Amino acid sequence: MNLDTFIPVFYQSFFAACPEARAIFPTDIARLEAKMLASLTHMAEALESTDRLDGILAALGNKHHRMEISDTHFNHFISSFTNTLATILGPEWSKETDEAWTQFLRFVAMRMSFFAASEPAVATR
Repeated sequence: MNLDTFIPVFYQSFFAACPEARAIFPTDIARLEAKMLASLTHMAEALESTDRLDGILAALGNKHHRMEISDTHFNHFISSFTNTLATILGPEWSKETDEAWTQFLRFVAMRMSFFAASEPAVATR
C-alpha cells in the first residue's frame, strides 16, 4: 500500500466524519501528512520495544491532550482509518484485518489517553 495515497484520503474521510477536528489540526495538509507518516513509522519501528513504544505514545498523548483531542475524536479517527484502509485495500481487506487494525488503534488511543491523563496539570492564568 502506498502511504502517500492513503494518508490524504484518510484525512479527507476523518475531517468529513469529524468536521470539528479540522480546526484543531494544522491547515498545511502536507505537514499534517508528514507528521502522520512519521508517527506511523516510529510506532512500527518500536513494536518490539514496549519502553520505546510507550515513549512515543506518551509524547503523542501529551501533545494531543494539549490540543484537546477527545475520545470522540479518537473514535472518528479509528473508524476513518480502518474505513480508508478497507477502501484502498479492497479485496485484500478482511474481517480479521479489520479487527486487528481496530484493536491496535484502540490500544494506541488508550495508551495515549493514559499517558495524557498522567501528565501534570499546567497552570493557567
